[in-house]
Amino acid sequence: MRRRTVLSTFAIVSVVAAAGFGAWTRRDRWLPSADPEAAHGSGHHHDDHAPAAPPGVLLSTEAARGLGLRTEEVRLEDYPTVIEVPGVIVEAPACGRAVSAPASGVVSKVHIIPGEAVRPGSPLFTLQLASEFVQTTQTDLARSAKDLAAATALRDQTAKLVAAGTKSGFELTEEENRVRRLTTQIEGHRRQLLLFGLTAEQVKRAEAGDFVTELVIAAPRATHPAVPAPAGPAAGDPTFAFEVEALAVSQGQGVSTGQLLARLSDHHELLIEGQAFESEAALVVDATGEGRPVGVDFLEPAARGRSAGETKSVIRSVGKTDPATRTFPFYAPLANEARPYERGGRTYLAWQYRPGRQVRLRIPTGSVPNVIVLPAEAVVREGLDAFVFRQNGDAFERRAVTIVAEDRLNVAIAPGNGIVSGAYVLRNNAAAVNRAFKSAQA
Repeated sequence: MRRRTVLSTFAIVSVVAAAGFGAWTRRDRWLPSADPEAAHGSGHHHDDHAPAAPPGVLLSTEAARGLGLRTEEVRLEDYPTVIEVPGVIVEAPACGRAVSAPASGVVSKVHIIPGEAVRPGSPLFTLQLASEFVQTTQTDLARSAKDLAAATALRDQTAKLVAAGTKSGFELTEEENRVRRLTTQIEGHRRQLLLFGLTAEQVKRAEAGDFVTELVIAAPRATHPAVPAPAGPAAGDPTFAFEVEALAVSQGQGVSTGQLLARLSDHHELLIEGQAFESEAALVVDATGEGRPVGVDFLEPAARGRSAGETKSVIRSVGKTDPATRTFPFYAPLANEARPYERGGRTYLAWQYRPGRQVRLRIPTGSVPNVIVLPAEAVVREGLDAFVFRQNGDAFERRAVTIVAEDRLNVAIAPGNGIVSGAYVLRNNAAAVNRAFKSAQA
């Protein structure tokens, strides 16, 4: 009996000792951790009543500078809702110039090449005249000039005789009529030669009997402010008005009167041609009649540290509907600028915009009041959630937001979750900051 009691006591002591040894070997699972971050990471020993700091990421100065990050204070404002329609940049109808041959002849020299910028009055072609009519007009002008000189001398002599009483006044009247007739003929020949492209100096030469056999065809006058010339040899005459779009003839080629020689383009003012459906006609007409500006999105990437923007323009006119496509065109002016540069002794123009470029036109339809408007690249998405980054000192806190309206360029979000009026919010490169945030969290 005593032996059984001793064995029972020994068994109980052994079980207790085994349990104590097991608890000691697993003490890291039930004792509080000495590392505060490890304790926070375990998720079992934190204060549920303490406010948790919003998750964020701290970027170095070099990283922020490299990304070109830009933060601005946000305010409540109205978000303009728009519809987007396609458009293309086209030339204005009255801005192109065609250069044609004023008389028949042979192109003896071509002074220009395609793409070159030209000044008004600068030589474009030298034409060897082969027009019989031009030669005949010069001959008639020279003959009439001699006849006029003789008729004028005879009239003056007759006037003296009439004054002396040796001749009647009727003879003087006949002489005066002849002088007037020859003067009228000479003026007609002069105007005809000027229409053929001869200069006033060449007309004087032809009148004196020195007939003109070569004709220099010059660039027409400009109808707008010209582009200043670049610094250097071309800086003496800052009047670049046209650009050679195409040449229609070559050196040594015979041409007839009125034949096209070249086309000159003038891109100082272009047009944006938009295409809208019939269902959008009311919005286009309202914007046109009220003079509300429409946005022009050139679909180009934003400059470093900048957000994609748009240019404002007012619709000038609306065209008729195409029955096949059920669309109609509308037009808005677009001012253009050029920067001249020189290559190989010739001047060229680098235009800001060129015809044929595709754009998107943003026609206003209404507005959403009391929202925060941010560029599209200030918002990052993960699934159905959207986030922006609020600046807090040197850190960027990621905050979930509610999107109210959006388009390709801008996003309207409802204020809340710390994104309120007066907060500083990152406006660009949110996707890059979000990648850094996720790496830090991982």
